[in-house]
Amino acid sequence: MSELKIAVSRSCPDCFSTHRACVNIDESNYIDVAAIILSVSDVERGKLDEIDATGYDIPVFIATENEERVPAEYLPRISGVFEHCESRKEFYGRQLETAASHYETQLRPPFFRALVDYVNQGNSAFDCPGHQGGEFFRRHPAGNQFVEYFGEMLFRSDLCNADVAMGDLLIHEGAPCIAQQHAAKVFNADKTYFVLNGTSSSNKVVLNALLTPGDLVLFDRNNHKSNHHGALLQAGATPVYLETARNPYGFIGGIDAHCFEESYLRELITEVAPQRAKEARPFRLAVIQLGTYDGTIYNARQVVDKIGHLCDYILFDSAWVGYEQFIPMMADCSPLLLDLNENDPGILVTQSVHKQQAGFSQTSQIHKKDSHIKGQQRYVPHKRMNNAFMMHASTSPFYPLFAALDINAKMHEGVSGRNMWMDCVVNGINARKLILDNCQHIRPFVPELVDGKPWQSYETAQIAVDLRFFQFVPGEHWHSFEGYAENQYFVDPCKLLLTTPGIDARNGEYEAFGVPATILANFLRENGVVPEKCDLNSILFLLTPAEDMAKLQQLVALLVRFEKLLESDAPLAEVLPSIYKQHEERYAGYTLRQLCQEMHDLYARHNVKQLQKEMFRKEHFPRVSMNPQEANYAYLRGEVELVRLPDAEGRIAAEGALPYPPGVLCVVPGEIWGGAVLRYFSALEEGINLLPGFAPE
Repeated sequence: MSELKIAVSRSCPDCFSTHRACVNIDESNYIDVAAIILSVSDVERGKLDEIDATGYDIPVFIATENEERVPAEYLPRISGVFEHCESRKEFYGRQLETAASHYETQLRPPFFRALVDYVNQGNSAFDCPGHQGGEFFRRHPAGNQFVEYFGEMLFRSDLCNADVAMGDLLIHEGAPCIAQQHAAKVFNADKTYFVLNGTSSSNKVVLNALLTPGDLVLFDRNNHKSNHHGALLQAGATPVYLETARNPYGFIGGIDAHCFEESYLRELITEVAPQRAKEARPFRLAVIQLGTYDGTIYNARQVVDKIGHLCDYILFDSAWVGYEQFIPMMADCSPLLLDLNENDPGILVTQSVHKQQAGFSQTSQIHKKDSHIKGQQRYVPHKRMNNAFMMHASTSPFYPLFAALDINAKMHEGVSGRNMWMDCVVNGINARKLILDNCQHIRPFVPELVDGKPWQSYETAQIAVDLRFFQFVPGEHWHSFEGYAENQYFVDPCKLLLTTPGIDARNGEYEAFGVPATILANFLRENGVVPEKCDLNSILFLLTPAEDMAKLQQLVALLVRFEKLLESDAPLAEVLPSIYKQHEERYAGYTLRQLCQEMHDLYARHNVKQLQKEMFRKEHFPRVSMNPQEANYAYLRGEVELVRLPDAEGRIAAEGALPYPPGVLCVVPGEIWGGAVLRYFSALEEGINLLPGFAPE
């Protein structure tokens, strides 16, 4: 690692010495500096306020000319004063270095600090992993290139738990324990567990710690397949499904408002376990998506108030959020900021840190907030939770992954976390405004009007702090979701959702011409921009503090270019050259509009948007023939038959089936193939055969 620098004002007198590199304060963003030297005039023109606003807590010194005095009101906010005196330069330099070294050390959170210190010892390793600091790789040209590509420190940091100096990641001792305690404080949890194999494993840890055969689990039909695996296949719990919304564009919506009514829930229990319908708390656990893949965000307070008294615990699967408590207007949706009492459910939150926070792929964390029910029979103590944790954790963890989780918590601590996410929100708003101003066909998924005025006519600063600009108001045509209540859901400002032509927003019906979003997604990938996902007439771009306006302007420029190609009906060979080259015989002579029309007509002919909607409505759920766990056991015993899709009608599903990226199962093991699910898959099959190159992910 490079040593941090000293940021110095040009107006400062030469009154200190340092071996560190110095940079001009006006050219620094404060990211790579360990201390700052200002003049009195810098302070008076607001430079100290600017530095404090970062939240980095960088030590600041003020350098003065002879007889110059620092105004008294600034003294509590600085680390010291250097007076211009030749004989004291080295003395002041030592003060500066002490402060800089201390800052550099405390900047590193607990586990990362211990890891750096341990690696710097240069211990000679005779333990796992076998590459031993990358030296084994260096014995071969291919291995040497591997080390050179990633850098030596990654390999030196890949350690074994054979040396107890680094603590224990499985039983949470030493630096790993301190790191997780720090993360719990940052995220307002009672206890936090770092998980190194994704939120699929985090969910299974929670579900295996709470559920047993016969337990009732209130189950969001939008849940990721890992929740089915953990709750239904592994634990053998009995699901009570909640229907969810889809809109004509293909966006994944939330649970209907009526599903949170106690009388309705007790009716559902009567259908699957009538003897449990009158119990005070019939549900061992409710599993709810705090935010859907497509950015529908729940109000956690509302969820707890509505169903909390019926549940021992609620698991908020927050794979696609986790940053909500750092954005002021989203704070009410955070389950970790709720005030809870002994009558409320225990709260568990799983977060995919790698999705939109700062983490390597597979980094995840579990937050436990249940001290308010400690001592009650339903309480899950740490030892039970950790038993499930160790069932799913490797005994050979990759320390850099753990360190990334530690760093993520540090970055979100205090003012700096809120600043980064506010920058993200502001950039997202400005990007939407650019699209609204420059595009005619591709539209951001936000309200058209707020209080009778165009969304984009408001100041960005106002939009960034007012949830009205993102709320799903029941009955408004722009979103076309049905079944919502007031203040139940809003659009995640950090998910840039766009719609493509083809749907009449007034009635949700197909128009004569449309542009399926997969065509736009392929065009963007052809031109070096990678969207997160697309489906039907919707496309998603994830926004994080990594974004800047230059990157977002590049995206907008490509959207405008695509629209021009659409209007001129450009040859497909120019718009999508890779797909055209792979399937030249199929698409010979095609234009962009011709392809769009053919794919749009396919969707309209099958009414795919309606099929997708029906798959998640209770009226159209596949019939249940057997318990999901029993169906899975039959699959493991080989008591299954592979059949063609047209022959699946009436057959019991041995495996869960999901047709597109979110990982949301449309048919669960033990359910019977047929109805909307089978028709939906059949439409996809026809599309794959008819239009090669555009198969769903």
